[in-house]
Amino acid sequence: MRSQMKVIIGRNEWFSIPEYGVDWFRAKIDTGKKNSQLHASAISPFQRDGAQWVSFKTIDEIECEAIVLLEKEAEEGGEKRYFIELSLLSLDEQEHQLLVQLSERGTSRYLLRLGRRTLREFLVDSSRSQMLGKF
Repeated sequence: MRSQMKVIIGRNEWFSIPEYGVDWFRAKIDTGKKNSQLHASAISPFQRDGAQWVSFKTIDEIECEAIVLLEKEAEEGGEKRYFIELSLLSLDEQEHQLLVQLSERGTSRYLLRLGRRTLREFLVDSSRSQMLGKF
């Protein structure tokens, strides 16, 4: 059985989200988090064609809409958590599909945190940064 070569990434990397018109930004690689989180504000669920959708604003207040793939109650406070599929483009021109939780991250330095579930296709070298290229 041949093992598939994994891409080595550092503790933060540059990505863009072309489908939402979001240009390059740095994401934190967070092996301590289970799920990936995208900073979002004005999160508002709605129905469209019998499916659950969510509207939100993200980086640079860009307005976005996405179908909700998973909805969970938060353990504390009873807020709902919405998970959507996101297509990221990395500086090495690879596209990455991932499930992300929309999260109001306030003044966090990183607008996207990639958690363990997403990182299965990568090897993380936490002593390095921007292994896929610098922007």
